[in-house]
Amino acid sequence: MSLNGVTFLEPCACPITDIGPDLGGTCYGQMFTFMLIIRKFLQGRCDLADPCNRFPLDRQADDSYDFVVIGGGTAGSVVAARLSANPQWKVLLLEAGGDEPTLSSVPAWVTAFWWRNDTDWNYYTEPQEKACQDKEDHKCYWPRAKMLGGCSAINGMMYMRGHPADYDGWAVNGAKGWSWSDVLPYFLMSEDNKQIGTLVSKEHHNRGGPMPVQQFRYAPPLAHDIVAAAIELGYPPTTDLNGDNITGFTIAQTFNNNGSRYTTARGYLRPVSHRQNLHVVFHSQVSKVVVDPLTKKVTGVDYIDLRSGQEKTVKVTKEAIISAGPLNTPQVLQLSGIGAKATLDKYNITTIMDLPGVGQNLQNHVGVNLDFVLNNEAEINQLNWASAMTYLLLRDGPLSGTGVAQTTGIVNTKYAPASGQHPDIQLLFRGYSSDCSSGEMQDDALVETRRSFTSISVINLQPRSRGYITINTTDPLAPPVLQPNYFDDDMDVKTLSEGARIAYKLSNATILKTKYGIEVKPDFGSECGSSEGLSDEYLSCLTRYHTAPENHQVGTAKMGPASDSMSVVDTELKVHGIEGLRVIDASIMPAVTTGNTAATVIMIGERGSHFIMTQYQNQPGLGYSSGDKSTELNE
Repeated sequence: MSLNGVTFLEPCACPITDIGPDLGGTCYGQMFTFMLIIRKFLQGRCDLADPCNRFPLDRQADDSYDFVVIGGGTAGSVVAARLSANPQWKVLLLEAGGDEPTLSSVPAWVTAFWWRNDTDWNYYTEPQEKACQDKEDHKCYWPRAKMLGGCSAINGMMYMRGHPADYDGWAVNGAKGWSWSDVLPYFLMSEDNKQIGTLVSKEHHNRGGPMPVQQFRYAPPLAHDIVAAAIELGYPPTTDLNGDNITGFTIAQTFNNNGSRYTTARGYLRPVSHRQNLHVVFHSQVSKVVVDPLTKKVTGVDYIDLRSGQEKTVKVTKEAIISAGPLNTPQVLQLSGIGAKATLDKYNITTIMDLPGVGQNLQNHVGVNLDFVLNNEAEINQLNWASAMTYLLLRDGPLSGTGVAQTTGIVNTKYAPASGQHPDIQLLFRGYSSDCSSGEMQDDALVETRRSFTSISVINLQPRSRGYITINTTDPLAPPVLQPNYFDDDMDVKTLSEGARIAYKLSNATILKTKYGIEVKPDFGSECGSSEGLSDEYLSCLTRYHTAPENHQVGTAKMGPASDSMSVVDTELKVHGIEGLRVIDASIMPAVTTGNTAATVIMIGERGSHFIMTQYQNQPGLGYSSGDKSTELNE
């Protein structure tokens, strides 16, 4: 039987394996038992578990491979799938975590696998002098997934490409061949947009790629009313922030299909899990890339089998590709003897290539959280038996979306460059989430009359502050030093202050006031003095205390010409001076893009894979004709 596009009742063709940790511990009281029951039901659903396409969890690596991909995250999954399309090439993907949990497919449970040592790196920044003042030791938390699919398994799933000016800026500043017209075909390669002709235009979108893109099936009324409130303020509604105009408010398209999340592991790797030339080895953390100090050529990869504790080496005959993400990629490079000589000397690491840009140029979207309550709304937990049954039977209802988090707006402040043609602020929203944020299941008759509408997050899309990442030990299992230097440039604070004023104006819109009774959460911002008049001093203080650190880190292995002393890879993503080594992930971005970064990282994975295929098999073109933009993972 099929309902809402999901097949039920028919037996699964393969035995279903329970993949992923127990989520009962993320809830308390009555919710603990509730989650155990719901988890059991969901784990047994074939469309979510997908047992026929999972990789074996106990595979061991062979001695030698043509290509070794380090990291099975958002980009690494793309690279491994694309390279293994050539049956003559033997490809190994080394992943430090396990397989993506079955329950990560539930859109509402975005944060369910954060703060866990088995699925999250649990990274915290260095203490910040000007940010995260309300956090312990002033350290900002950066969730980074440790599992196949990487952060595409724990992010908010928004499909945002950024602004064409982002990529044109890359090209002008040294990354030739990475302008908007150059990268657009690679965005289209990955996309399978389900709403062409009804919500978005075929002029800007594509069908047939590995990653389904569409709006969630369910959005609470407040999500739509936020867009209406923005119209009242003069901000235009839009159905497509990836179209002709990137500004405005909308309910975003996301990476999802049939009511469940799509990761790059699910979209790219699982459909080709049967390939004999593709091996995925879990719980294997790379300690270094082995480079011949005389020829500067990669010969192998050293890694630690985290299950046994054994150190192992695999031979590389063509290339190693580091796709460990913007935080771990510079760590791997430095441990391999590639980085600033002064840093390597400090830890007695032999310098293979002196590249001072490794770990530098760290950028991340950063903002301020503004907390509100809705006086006309009852505080009823969205995670209840009704929403659970709707999802179990129809893959619909609150569990099939992310509450109001799917609503977003991109706008200009007075500081936006180029006369407002390159927007500098994004508004993100939190609330009506069908998760354990409320703790106990509640009887409708006992609930308070005031609902917490968690926050409006005002995000600086073009931060000027720059940080760095470095090792502080030769132990590959130790976390790197993460120093974002948030608000080091005061213009970031000024931009966010203007953005916060926009958010407060939005909260005063008639529809939100009359229908929801929205107001600032009592005592919010009290540490900053009086909010009257929303002075620069007050708003600046909010940014320091209630920082929204985001999770869009980029730039730590910057792409650029060899003449740029701070660049790490060239425009084909080859590490300068090293033969057989590339970086293909968010590390290579010279500057962060205007909006959520997942789609851009997938594009980088597609483009980097094409560079490799072109070099080794002289393959021209992109695998599709100009008349038909559809593409597939070629067998």
